[in-house]
Amino acid sequence: MKSKKLLALLLSAGMTLSMLSGCGGTAETEVPDTTEVEQGHEGNTDPDQGQEPAPAQDTTIVYATSTFGQKFSPFFATTAYDMEVVNLTQGGLLAADRGGAIINNGIAGETVNYNGSDYEYTGMGDVEVVQNADGSVDYNLTMKEGIKFSDGVDATIDDVIFTIYVLSDPTYDGSSTIYALPIEGMEEYRGGMDSRGNVIFADGNEGYTANDLYTEDQYNKFWDYYNNNAGADFAQEIIDYLVDNGYNSADDSVAVCAENWGFALEDGATTQDFWDAIVAAYDTVEEAEATESAGSTRLSLTIAALGAEFESGVSTGETAANISGIERTGDYSMTIHMTEYDATAIYEMNFTIAPLHYYGDTSLYVYANNSFGFVKGDLSGVKARNTQPLGCGPYTFEGYSNGVVTLKANPYYFEGEPKTTYILMQESVDSDYVPGIVTGSFDIAVPSISDDVVKAIRDANGGDLIGNTITTALVDYRGYGYLGINADLVNVGGDPGSDASKNLRKGFMTLFSVYRDTVINSYYGDRASVIQYPISNTSWAAPRPADEGYVTAYSVDVDGNAIYDSSMNEEQRYEAARQAAIGYFIAAGFTFDEATGQFTDCTQTYEIMIPGQGQQDHPAYGVAVAASEVLESLGIKLQVNDVGTSVWNNALESNTAMMWAAAWQASVDPDMTQVYSSANAHGNGTNSNHYAVDDAELDALILAGRRSADTEERKSIYKEAMEIIMDWGCELPLYQRKDCTTFSTMRIDINTIPQDMTPYWGWYAEINNMATR
Repeated sequence: MKSKKLLALLLSAGMTLSMLSGCGGTAETEVPDTTEVEQGHEGNTDPDQGQEPAPAQDTTIVYATSTFGQKFSPFFATTAYDMEVVNLTQGGLLAADRGGAIINNGIAGETVNYNGSDYEYTGMGDVEVVQNADGSVDYNLTMKEGIKFSDGVDATIDDVIFTIYVLSDPTYDGSSTIYALPIEGMEEYRGGMDSRGNVIFADGNEGYTANDLYTEDQYNKFWDYYNNNAGADFAQEIIDYLVDNGYNSADDSVAVCAENWGFALEDGATTQDFWDAIVAAYDTVEEAEATESAGSTRLSLTIAALGAEFESGVSTGETAANISGIERTGDYSMTIHMTEYDATAIYEMNFTIAPLHYYGDTSLYVYANNSFGFVKGDLSGVKARNTQPLGCGPYTFEGYSNGVVTLKANPYYFEGEPKTTYILMQESVDSDYVPGIVTGSFDIAVPSISDDVVKAIRDANGGDLIGNTITTALVDYRGYGYLGINADLVNVGGDPGSDASKNLRKGFMTLFSVYRDTVINSYYGDRASVIQYPISNTSWAAPRPADEGYVTAYSVDVDGNAIYDSSMNEEQRYEAARQAAIGYFIAAGFTFDEATGQFTDCTQTYEIMIPGQGQQDHPAYGVAVAASEVLESLGIKLQVNDVGTSVWNNALESNTAMMWAAAWQASVDPDMTQVYSSANAHGNGTNSNHYAVDDAELDALILAGRRSADTEERKSIYKEAMEIIMDWGCELPLYQRKDCTTFSTMRIDINTIPQDMTPYWGWYAEINNMATR
């Protein structure tokens, strides 16, 4: 899976992922220095800032982006850049706050605090979650009346129901997984029908047998593509993923991209060579495909390449006429009934309000007759609109030509017609983003942040990240870097969960922790900050410094006393950490000789793996080396191994890494099951709990968090769960990297850009208010 494949790579200094906000998404803007100030007011800013914004008529913003895939459909868009067009032209039923949490009462609006500031959120709909006594759940959805599409047609709940049925169709092959939720009747509706391509694949490649579902020509055409082209397509999708998400540039070779996926190829390698290397790394083709996929399978890529003939549905048995759990309750309301609670389902309720009259056929929509705007199994009409989107978002799609998408303000937008008339989304390359703002070619860009980018911005502004030329918003990346310890391999007496074992690991973590500030600041500078809890700061569940009980990671000694005080300088903090670590190792059962200042009975050599590719180029490397030197002075051997990605990945997957550095890419929901549940430890389940944390109390909290529909309750549960994780001494949060959004101070009214940007509240989260100067 790509999330595992890129754990180490996400730590690279030059790699960032510009996360997109969806409808109602969010963004915290942080200034370059550690002192927070209001955006646009650091350094020598524009003296005219604060004037009235320019009139909305005939004003234009030029946004620099990358190559479009030209699938601008709310159903089938795949690339990050196409999704930006979707987000600006479509409207979602529900809003979300800056932490990504769903706003339940969007019609009336809700006030939510973020980083000490209150923000008001409104949306196109409400959601009420009702957990029933039998364990089932009802999501009661209400749409705001008066919503109009950009062509002036009124929107109703029928447009949402149409959307749901498209996403639930047996032949749907887009990125949505609404069909995987436990919606009553979903399996029955999707059963008994499949795409022609899936049917051919299921029948196997042993030779054609006459049947009523596909011809011999179709059979041969399918397998010819699958066997000879799909592997290269699979590799190309990995490359597209890396480029789309900022890990590589569009002009990087196949070999350069493959390196970021953990494969070494010769210069001049092709995508077929990349696929061959992937297959060669595994015992079976099936294992290679399942492990290395960037999202698709060779099967889905084959069907997509061959088109409607193989995408269309064929009957394979009995099928339900409707989804019994989808109930229309009024012109502007509906209920989705699920057989069980799923904590992540709330995010799926933010359905795009896609216009039935445009993407479907109104003559085929008769709810009472189980007809939902298209012929079941045939989405060709929906796909025919892929390049020409229409919706109820802030902008209308005017066209795509010569690498530029032109959007025009939607006069019917529910929050008011945007102040800026046009947005031109212009294809470019990352290296031209910042220079383009300086020269006036672009007004907004989201460059991959690096030392060179930071220098270019500072040079343009005369030293600051915010100045007369460019205003920079540093936005926390949706993920975080960490150091991990495998409790099965680092323990006392073979008991990973004993107090002695926890003290042993906390001794290591105390020393690692104290060097974070110096090393991370030296490595990243403005591009990252140290974090204290094992969760991305972008999550709504992340503890905040102002919260009661917020503490620095591993900042108390074995007796629970604070290790540091505010009067200590750097060297004093190092010594305090050393003394605290000694206390933990003594509590772990080791014998300390006061005369020599060393432990006399620690004979084991510990190892930490840093995926720095043998170049020592990794933010965790300096932390590990500094700690190892202190440990050596105490008579404890910690070997720091700087290894390649493949060695590191194999050690993690085989659970043979004692200690390691990596990063997690976070999802919007803070569910901890995958990473910390004992069901996924010791090589079991998904084999994704590499810490080998096996704690019944933690498992109970994880389960309670999944079962609760109350955001505040879940936040409290996860805080308690994180404290247990830290008590095990198996994870040290290292840093939160930052993404970068740049605005032209000369051409954008900086007072109108979003404040407190996050991955869920991006530069266009309040686009209707953004104005030019």
